[in-house]
Amino acid sequence: MSIDGDDRDRARFVRPRFLPGVELVSVAYRDRVFPTHMHPEYVVGTVVSGAEELRVGGAEHVVGAGDVLRLHPGEPHANRCLGGETLRYRVFYLPGESIAPYLDGETDLSFAGPVVRAPALARLLATTHETLCHDGTGELEQESAMLGLIEALAADRNVAAAPAATGAAVERARDYIDAHFADGFGLATLAEVADLSVFHLAHSFRKATGFSPLAYRNQLRVSEARRMLLAGERIADVAAAVGFADQSHLTRHFQRIFGVSPGRYAQQ
Repeated sequence: MSIDGDDRDRARFVRPRFLPGVELVSVAYRDRVFPTHMHPEYVVGTVVSGAEELRVGGAEHVVGAGDVLRLHPGEPHANRCLGGETLRYRVFYLPGESIAPYLDGETDLSFAGPVVRAPALARLLATTHETLCHDGTGELEQESAMLGLIEALAADRNVAAAPAATGAAVERARDYIDAHFADGFGLATLAEVADLSVFHLAHSFRKATGFSPLAYRNQLRVSEARRMLLAGERIADVAAAVGFADQSHLTRHFQRIFGVSPGRYAQQ
């Protein structure tokens, strides 16, 4: 999409560092009309405010807040703003090869229709979009957010069951996180350590431990932060030592688990 001189129109493109090929766009348009066109990637998005008309396969769809649009690669479509309210939406461009690891090696998503009324999925799209647009989001955070999104989009597919003998594989992944929780690594690294696909590693890990790999790593980071705070370490130093991007990230996770900020905790 291109932007002309109308200062009411805005489009921002973001390419998450740890998700090669994936592109995110946030737009605010008024009175925009796009002719029939297509994208080589899956196009998945949701309207935050306003509404648009989407024409696909000879049918017209009104897409508003709480709706989700889903287009297959190469699917011709046209769209235009509806009404007087500014159209704001969040869209993901997802190449098949980029989402394959999250589909157990598959490269296909199959959608029953281009538009669905799905407020919960719309909220997930919006929050995942926000997470991936944040500059400080790490590798495991980005990959975990993408995994959750792809799982939601593929919820109606029949996915293969995880291999039965995964106990030792999960233990290898867990041992790796135990040893490297302060480092930057992603699901691909854990999958390689476990000798499982990303898809099966994520599902097997949660089943065996009750946590996603991301949640388990964050638990370890906060536990170590607690120990360091009790030892009198400065909060900023603790945040850096356990692997959080900054003090605010430590504070957010610490409060979730202990109910108080690191500063309040250290004072008691």
